[in-house]
Amino acid sequence: MDLNLQAPARIAASAVSEGINKIDFTVGDAPPEVVYEVWRRHGDTVDWYPHATTTNPSFEDSDVEPGQYYEYKIRAVHGESASEFSESAVVYGK
Repeated sequence: MDLNLQAPARIAASAVSEGINKIDFTVGDAPPEVVYEVWRRHGDTVDWYPHATTTNPSFEDSDVEPGQYYEYKIRAVHGESASEFSESAVVYGK
């Protein structure tokens, strides 16, 4: 089944405590089996890579170095279908 998945919207990233960044985003209508891929890059000159998955519109990244630049983007995935990526959000680790 080919789904027309919507990219997550209103992505926001914040350093919530030492070593932890929180990423929040808004999702549209999607089947409950949808997984959200969290892609990350450490610095703005390196490649993106898949960092984690979540089934919630929120993710806490505990693999963070204080003072370092992190950029995140999210996409919805269901089976073989994937949405476009969200806009990216930048945060510096605390």
